[in-house]
Amino acid sequence: MFKEHLTKGKASRVQIYETAIRLFRERGFDETTMRDIGAELGGAASAAYYYFKSKDAIVLEYYDNVQRRHEELVAPMLETEKNFAHRIAQIHHLKLDILKHDRRIMGALLRYAGEPDSDLSFFGAKTKRLRDACMSLFARAIVDEELPADMTHVLPLLFWASHMGILLYFLYDKSPNQKNTRNLVDRGTQLLVSFIKVARNPLLKPVRKKTLDFIQESGLVAAPTS
Repeated sequence: MFKEHLTKGKASRVQIYETAIRLFRERGFDETTMRDIGAELGGAASAAYYYFKSKDAIVLEYYDNVQRRHEELVAPMLETEKNFAHRIAQIHHLKLDILKHDRRIMGALLRYAGEPDSDLSFFGAKTKRLRDACMSLFARAIVDEELPADMTHVLPLLFWASHMGILLYFLYDKSPNQKNTRNLVDRGTQLLVSFIKVARNPLLKPVRKKTLDFIQESGLVAAPTS
């Protein structure tokens, strides 16, 4: 009986979550209330509040689900794709595939990026584990490359930063099926990988060290562990 109750509870939570995301897509995040979500399910707002304290809690679960799905798609790709630039580009493309129907939601949530104390900020403390998880995908993509340790340490951050820029461009891209964003990913990644191949030259180690020192002193990345 207890197990059955848990199963029903999980199903109810999933139903509320999926209903909320559908309404966010159709009506907009700001325009949708918890009362709307409850009414859509044939009940009151209290039904939605039972599983989610607020719309923010639903969004945080959305963030988690997007990251989880991204990891599920990236893992088999990394097992088969041997080309360095293609691996990096595919990490970007797979995230765009997940978010292609959610640009309205992304647009509504973008404003929280400028509120460091907001739980929904892409750069806030609450979402740090998601940033770390995304960077770990890029770290896995470069693990087989012959790169100096200093580059291996900082490149995941660089790729993640470019990833965030791509998502912002994607949000504003009005080309059919966001073709311009896809082209940006492919050509930009090829160019960036070309720069990386040049930068790994031993003669450029002093320049890399100055760059890494600057990044560490800015607090963007921790010092490498010995």
